[in-house]
Amino acid sequence: MPVTMLMYHVIATPENAAEARFCRTPDEFRKDMEQIRQAGYHVLSFARVLDGIAGKIKLPDKAVAITFDDGVACAYENALPILQEFDYPASVFVVTGRVGGYNEFTDAFGFPRRRMLTVNETRALAGSGVDIGSHTVNHLWLGKTKDSVVIKELQDSKKALEDILGQEVPHFAYPFGSWNLPVRDAVIEAGYTGACSTISGRNHKGIDPYILRRSEIKGSDSPWQFRLKLKFATNDMPPISDARYLVSQTLKKWS
Repeated sequence: MPVTMLMYHVIATPENAAEARFCRTPDEFRKDMEQIRQAGYHVLSFARVLDGIAGKIKLPDKAVAITFDDGVACAYENALPILQEFDYPASVFVVTGRVGGYNEFTDAFGFPRRRMLTVNETRALAGSGVDIGSHTVNHLWLGKTKDSVVIKELQDSKKALEDILGQEVPHFAYPFGSWNLPVRDAVIEAGYTGACSTISGRNHKGIDPYILRRSEIKGSDSPWQFRLKLKFATNDMPPISDARYLVSQTLKKWS
């Protein structure tokens, strides 16, 4: 059966309009987790998702995975206590060049300054059962970046996290969802076993483990929109942007 992977960024109250799309308040996030439980979903770790799509295990009828991009400190401060309350696994993809610092990579978008995870908080998340993955060193658009820089970003971020955690870091998420085939191949060469995109849709047996689909959960999503995203794994509900993406991909094939 297919798996819906949810993508979050910031679990906090938005501080300005620019970041509102990417902020889910702790109260909203708890309600999301309650909906998952009430709807009878099985929450899977990233590793079990990969095992399922590889055919190593049978996936449950209702399966979902929870992911967080960037490594903002609220993943530890606000999300972790709620995840522990529900006993749900999750993955946090960390921008290693900002560990212990701030989110300067969002300055160009007008986002407010937010604290990033520290070394100790990253270790505490991992010690609590949260899967820590790489999100590069500098949060670059990898699909628009020189091959040599892409390779360095992938390798250096992986090594930095492995040095922090003292364990293998096999999972990755593309910053901005930016990738192409050479980038995907570089992810494989760097030693990762799976990677998340920002393309919407469910993940089924046999899907490319290096282009996993995710549904973006936005700050404006109402309970009914979240419920339908769980079921249909769209980025929007109604799925306007998803339809536009499918049209654009079809036109590319025809051109």
